[in-house]
Amino acid sequence: MLTSCMSKTKHPIITFDSPFPKKNKDLTNILGKQLIIKTESDTLTLNITSNKKRNLILNAETGDTVFIGTVSKYLGMYYFNEQVNDSSYKIYAVKLTDNLIYGLTINWIQQLYIEDEIKKGNNKKLVKYINTDTTIIRLHPDKQELRKLLGSFIIDFPPDTILNFYEKSSIFMDTNNTLTKIDPEDYEYLLKAYPNPTSGILNIELQQKNKLVYKLINLQGMSVLQGQFNDLINRIDLSKQSNGIYTLTLINLANKQKETIKIIKTK
Repeated sequence: MLTSCMSKTKHPIITFDSPFPKKNKDLTNILGKQLIIKTESDTLTLNITSNKKRNLILNAETGDTVFIGTVSKYLGMYYFNEQVNDSSYKIYAVKLTDNLIYGLTINWIQQLYIEDEIKKGNNKKLVKYINTDTTIIRLHPDKQELRKLLGSFIIDFPPDTILNFYEKSSIFMDTNNTLTKIDPEDYEYLLKAYPNPTSGILNIELQQKNKLVYKLINLQGMSVLQGQFNDLINRIDLSKQSNGIYTLTLINLANKQKETIKIIKTK
């Protein structure tokens, strides 16, 4: 049964020494106060309550606790942090795409996957301690490494469908797709892009100084501008570009991480 999978009480041998290093998000602002999802074999109604310190998800039918803890957002995914004891946590990832939700009902599978990858010697940046017989594995939640580990894994599983999606369409608006606003919880480098739309100069403000390569791509997929950002506030002159919608991609060549926003060029 789905509910038993989501409420396993056995502590994993994989634990993290701290929650995901981003601030707690109010889950009711993301999923609403009630979430109805359809899995491959079941329909589940979840009641959600939130405050500044934690989020609580209950099975509406049984009253069982599905999740209690903090939720962080980073680069388009949500990380659910559940405390195991005074010094350890388990972390799993959830991704939203329109009316589909990935990862929520396979949290225990994610734990097994992390364990398997670490025992294979992968994702070493996460490892803090492993005892000799690998019965205790303590990890540290490096943001980029954990996203790399879980980002592709969770979408390999069939997503659940949110049946009350249309009631929550305003809640599910993804700031990645807006044209002028940048959500710092979704970006490691970008802070602001203004004015957007622009008729000429576009200012790109970074969260901190980084040597980043940028590319401006038109709707035909052609690169029309490229260069490098070295300062906190950088400028791109779009005055000679045709009016329309462009994609601005920033690339950190050291780790190949990319961040992308939409830009509108007007008269």
